[in-house]
Amino acid sequence: MAACWYCKTKKGKRYCAPIDNLLCPSCCGENRLKKIDCIEDCRYLEGVAFQKKREDEKAFSKLMESVPHGQYDDIFHELEVAFMAGEIETFVRDIYMAGNIRITDQIVYESYKLIYKIYFDNQPPEEHLDEFTQELMKFYSNHISLWEFNMERNKIGQVFLRLMISVKKMSGGRFGEFGYLNYLKNNLGNMNLNGQFIAEDKFGNKILRSIKY
Repeated sequence: MAACWYCKTKKGKRYCAPIDNLLCPSCCGENRLKKIDCIEDCRYLEGVAFQKKREDEKAFSKLMESVPHGQYDDIFHELEVAFMAGEIETFVRDIYMAGNIRITDQIVYESYKLIYKIYFDNQPPEEHLDEFTQELMKFYSNHISLWEFNMERNKIGQVFLRLMISVKKMSGGRFGEFGYLNYLKNNLGNMNLNGQFIAEDKFGNKILRSIKY
């Protein structure tokens, strides 16, 4: 039997559709609904927990929608915002490509969300943070002084919400749980003045796509 996709040490006994891979019971229990974008009819999922997760997501969707992200008003057009977002996404891309910490789009999305909750919504951090979130929090602490020098604090929080929008747009479907991460891998540092980018699906196929708002 294949090893668990997460821990790589125990046997993967449970098939996880969102990740399209096998997980051990421990990793399934620790990561479902937190780091895995679980489907509602999963046999290992409790209905109450799913509903609570969905309510939390609805609240965050409203916050995300309040951030300008259209073709003409996108906050990414602002130099300071683009600089900050580029630093964060370069950090995420480097971790993904190094492969020392296993991450998916959902893990990155939840970590962006947790950063917003802790630093901009004054919510206490979870008791046990995963390795990627810990690294992202260290990165935040090392860069927040410069970001605050360039921008108002409210705008900094909006950057994390805008990054969450990017993950939502580029993840799932044919692009699987790595659509956003593969976007970072293939496009950061490669400027395309025609508004196009390289999209990579879950099978490794690459196509050129136009940015849609």
